[in-house]
Amino acid sequence: MTSIHVTQRLPYSAEAVWALIGDFGGLHRWHPQVRRLDLSWEGRIRTLHYADGSRAVERLEARNDAAYRYVYVLVDGSLPVQACRSKLEARADGAHCLVTWSSDFDALGDGECEAEAAMRMIYGAGLEALAVALGSLEGHLLTPNLRPGPV
Repeated sequence: MTSIHVTQRLPYSAEAVWALIGDFGGLHRWHPQVRRLDLSWEGRIRTLHYADGSRAVERLEARNDAAYRYVYVLVDGSLPVQACRSKLEARADGAHCLVTWSSDFDALGDGECEAEAAMRMIYGAGLEALAVALGSLEGHLLTPNLRPGPV
């Protein structure tokens, strides 16, 4: 089993970040590779339609709004992984927020390095785009926490 963790520190509260990332059906609003998203089964199944024409089907397993996190599993898709369980969470870090997107999965075939690189690329691109999306909301819906955090 391979585990990855990709983290982005953002100058916003965990609550403000969760308002955007906590919507299981809203990934296409901030992830640049997701062009469209369809929800089914009372919002617990999402089908992601990627820019390259591929797709993935994911099922929400657990959600904790108070802890700003949800867990989901990959049901079907073109990624070179199986038994993939992922978590997206926001945690307070002083006046800032740490967003972590993590996954545990088995690589298909002998492609463990390729599978890990693909997952890191997807999560990294998403978290970079999240920072941009939150920045575009400044002054409209949220304000960055520019106070220095504890040292």
